[in-house]
Amino acid sequence: MEHNGLAILKESRTLPKKTREAKECKNLFTRMKLWRTVIEQIEDVIKVSSKGQIVIPTEVRKKLGVRGGEKLLVLTPDGDIVLRKTKELSIDEIAEKIEKTTKDECIDVDKLVAEAVEWARKSK
Repeated sequence: MEHNGLAILKESRTLPKKTREAKECKNLFTRMKLWRTVIEQIEDVIKVSSKGQIVIPTEVRKKLGVRGGEKLLVLTPDGDIVLRKTKELSIDEIAEKIEKTTKDECIDVDKLVAEAVEWARKSK
């Protein structure tokens, strides 16, 4: 199996010059659009302190409604660090999520509770 770049290079050599130029132009345009999208999403550059702390810029906190003491989720998709606001859930919403998960994962809640009770009694 050939590396994609090599396959593209071989393909481009067999195409007429105008077609090759049009493809190269289209690829360049696509890359430029991608970079423009990335650059438009950059809000600021921040520094991590020696204690591993960061400061979220005031403009970003105001824009997203993040207040002091509020908890944020820390996600690491594909080696990136993403902070996401958490939303407070009501007891009913939490119960629905637990019920859905137990059904999806085939978890026997009664058995789980019985095991927890047994463990708690042994711990005394």
